[in-house]
Amino acid sequence: MMPGVQFGEFQNALVDAFDEADLAMMLRVRLNQRLDAIVKPGPLRYIVFQLLEWADCRGEIIAADLARAAYLERPLNEKIRRIYEKFGMAPPMTLQESGIAIPDGPRHVTANGLEAIMSPRLRSVDIDIWREKIAKIEAQVCRVELDGNPVDTGFLVGPALVLTNYHVLEAAITGHSPAARFAYRFDYKTLADGSRSEGVVVRLHDDAWCVDASRYSQAEADDRPDIRLPTADELDFALARLSRPIGDEPVDRSAGSGAPQRGWITVSETPSPLEKDMPLMIVQHPDGGPLKLALDTRAIIGVNANGTRVRYATNTEHGSSGSPCFDMDWTLVALHHMGDPAISWRGASATADATHGTNKRTHRRVLETHEVLDVARGTIVGSTRG
Repeated sequence: MMPGVQFGEFQNALVDAFDEADLAMMLRVRLNQRLDAIVKPGPLRYIVFQLLEWADCRGEIIAADLARAAYLERPLNEKIRRIYEKFGMAPPMTLQESGIAIPDGPRHVTANGLEAIMSPRLRSVDIDIWREKIAKIEAQVCRVELDGNPVDTGFLVGPALVLTNYHVLEAAITGHSPAARFAYRFDYKTLADGSRSEGVVVRLHDDAWCVDASRYSQAEADDRPDIRLPTADELDFALARLSRPIGDEPVDRSAGSGAPQRGWITVSETPSPLEKDMPLMIVQHPDGGPLKLALDTRAIIGVNANGTRVRYATNTEHGSSGSPCFDMDWTLVALHHMGDPAISWRGASATADATHGTNKRTHRRVLETHEVLDVARGTIVGSTRG
């Protein structure tokens, strides 16, 4: 069993979360395994004991797959959340207020006491619904790679469509580098024992992979973003077509027929308001590492004069360019795209008091496409240098 995860603790969590019938369905649908082919009949605790023995004998990756399948099936069960966290699969998070970390803030999205810390700062947050949504979204955000090395972040907005920044894919868009050098890695995790769950890699489509794109402004390229407003055609986004519709596929690698699909992040046709001091959440792959959530309870500083950028206080790290930005209802509001060059850097992390994104009012620019169900009509850009 994974270091830090007690056999009995895992057993108790599964017994608490599932009856025998639900356990059998979870195994069949998510892992394509038949419970009756693994265990002998008996009381539920003995059935679960045999199942864990079976998983343990097949290695830590199988045990981790079981923990992940249980979490995706029962994300609101506290004992299952603890197991998922101890396996090292729960996304870490930083809780901030105006870009400053909140002391003793939760370290993972599954942490106990998350609601108690968030509630005084945020109104009307249903923590159970919030956790259900992050469990789905973490499978829809990917790491962008170049020659197998991490570059930045992207996210699904259709079965085979990924949105990221123009500057992330610029070399391929301009023809200076073959598109085949780029890839998108989903479900990348570092487990508690230091081993990796490499996830799933999908490459760009061979033909016509660039569905739409919009360059950044020259002022931003010169690290002087405030000297001129970006135009409606300077939104720093790239909408890329993947080689296969991974959004229609199950998250679980060994899933059977009928397993839940990975899905994608919906781009709303109606822009969400971006009001001063409203909270913001950024889901990112900082420094090429596993997925991480930055939640700032007082983030928005303001929207620029022509509605093409929104500035916010949330601190992010290298590798966050192309990350989705959400309000507290998990509605997509911006695409992260750069750190404020007026603020100094500290090590590998941007210490910007303000970062930029693109207001969803500009969402008329992205092409209508059946793959995004005729909804993605504009750009969402938010940025960190990375």
